[in-house]
Amino acid sequence: MYDTITNPAYLLQLVLSGLSIGSVYALFAVSFAIAWASTSHLNLAAGELGSLGVFTLGSLVAAGAGAHLALPLVLAGAAVLGAAVHRGLVRHVETKGVFPVVLLTLAIYLVVNAAVGLVWGTQPVPAPRLVPTGPDAQIVLLQGPPQAYLTYGDLASFAVLAIVVGALAAFLRGTRFGLAYRAVAANRESAALAGIPLPRMGALGWALSTVIATLAAVLLGLRNGTLDYTMMTPLLVFGLTAATVGGLESLTGAVVGGLALGLVVNLLPGLLRFVSGDMGLVIALVLVLAVLLLRPQGLFGRTRLERV
Repeated sequence: MYDTITNPAYLLQLVLSGLSIGSVYALFAVSFAIAWASTSHLNLAAGELGSLGVFTLGSLVAAGAGAHLALPLVLAGAAVLGAAVHRGLVRHVETKGVFPVVLLTLAIYLVVNAAVGLVWGTQPVPAPRLVPTGPDAQIVLLQGPPQAYLTYGDLASFAVLAIVVGALAAFLRGTRFGLAYRAVAANRESAALAGIPLPRMGALGWALSTVIATLAAVLLGLRNGTLDYTMMTPLLVFGLTAATVGGLESLTGAVVGGLALGLVVNLLPGLLRFVSGDMGLVIALVLVLAVLLLRPQGLFGRTRLERV
């Protein structure tokens, strides 16, 4: 064991694998943060709405549509679906308080999950191939044994996270809607008094949240090689953990929290003999508990000052 953990290739592979899955966690955490910023509600249904999108993508590809042509259509549908969920359901329920919205999103999660299981079945199906896969579809960085390498799926995860974060930053800082969105995120009451339409900003936030969650589901399917109707359930915990650790009000925090969580979940079992590889969810929950006790607003969150 000692010889293994001092092997540079082994250590590098642990880091690369952790950052790769962490990029998926980070992407899902961003989907939570972007919905929270516009409505102060968690889009707990985002994962299952994303699952619906990736299964639809798989069906389109199986029917003969090109994966790279079908993906933009699926993402456009995800945006419409996310906005419709907010405008048709969340906007009417949020007037009754926070807890009814939590119950609503959990109900959507359960209904969509059951619908995916009924339509596509409960057995895994092949995931759409957006990048080359297989033993030869990798870039070897260090020879082993074991080798340190990056798959094309890993590179796709890094690229998608970078593109999404860059596009969001450009949108939020360089467009009129982005500036209005930032105003709502900073102070909903002041934004409403300034004439910014809160329902429209809420629909925009949930549309973006669903699109990003769909991308996370596509990347997860790419990593696994198959699609399963329960595949987004563990990601819900990891994404929430990453968002909580980084701070729900910070996109930077969501990215840092996701990458850090991926590293921790991958490094601990790889370096410590007594830590099982199946303890990822336990590690995530322990991190959430620690952050809530020590810094409830997250590493990059800001403390809200309440006027009394």
